[in-house]
Amino acid sequence: MDNEHIFYLLGSKFPELESILIGCHADNGIIPHECCEYDLISLYDNSVVFRQDLPSKLKSKVLCDNKRVYEVLILSAQEFIKNPNINYTKFVQFPGQVLKSNIVNHFIEKCDRYHKSFNFTIKTNIIKNIFEITNLHNLLSREIVDEKFISFQLKMISLKTLKIFIQFYLNSEYRPSHLKYQINLVMQNENLKTREHVDFLLDYVGTNRANISSLTRSEKSLRFLIRCEDISKNNILFNKLDFFKQKSMYVDGVLLISNFILDRVYDTQFIQKYNKLLNHITDIQTKEKITMLKEVNLLLDINKNLI
Repeated sequence: MDNEHIFYLLGSKFPELESILIGCHADNGIIPHECCEYDLISLYDNSVVFRQDLPSKLKSKVLCDNKRVYEVLILSAQEFIKNPNINYTKFVQFPGQVLKSNIVNHFIEKCDRYHKSFNFTIKTNIIKNIFEITNLHNLLSREIVDEKFISFQLKMISLKTLKIFIQFYLNSEYRPSHLKYQINLVMQNENLKTREHVDFLLDYVGTNRANISSLTRSEKSLRFLIRCEDISKNNILFNKLDFFKQKSMYVDGVLLISNFILDRVYDTQFIQKYNKLLNHITDIQTKEKITMLKEVNLLLDINKNLI
């Protein structure tokens, strides 16, 4: 973690702001890849008058310097506190000037609040998984079954369960660029039954088929799906994929793409409309109904055992 360089960056770009570093660079248990971005959150106070060139109205700003990528999220203190999507168990703080006199440290307060709710969040996600798996089971019980649609949903729930394993057994947040490493940690540290469950989940996700061809096909299909979006928003993702391909880290690339799709939270209508393309992106092989029933039942047991 290059703290000195970040101090210089924040001091030159946003000297008035109070900032923190989150993500894999703030986690001592993870060695960041060369392609990993530095996730920085900076807070400003609405009552303070800034320099005219301070981009206080920007919600996000990507800065590049000497092969480093810095994604800075700029929020008011109120926006930061109310934002449910910003959660972290570890962080590194870079004090500015604005909030130094505040009695309450918003970053510590937010972190403490998330620590207290961490186990509750995991259980909530497990219950959501069980609900979704039950719905899949009901779909598979029908006479006419859309195997392609269910195959996609099955893979996404399997990935969700793997991410819950990381939270549950490592007591830590999952890192999208380091999922393979975190999954391996679970395998190394837990009992035989847990290792068997992880093996089943990895098989459902399809990491055993990861290679340069499958990863390249997935990337091309993903680019087509998001072709109308602002390309700058996804530059970091594709830079990581290029890095993984260069390093022959194909499983990492497959997990990164699948996690990207999972985080989009597409609704049922969207999934059904673009099901063929989504299956190409996530490299899904359509399975027979009887096979999927077995996988759904095992997924249900795995999630129930976590409660």
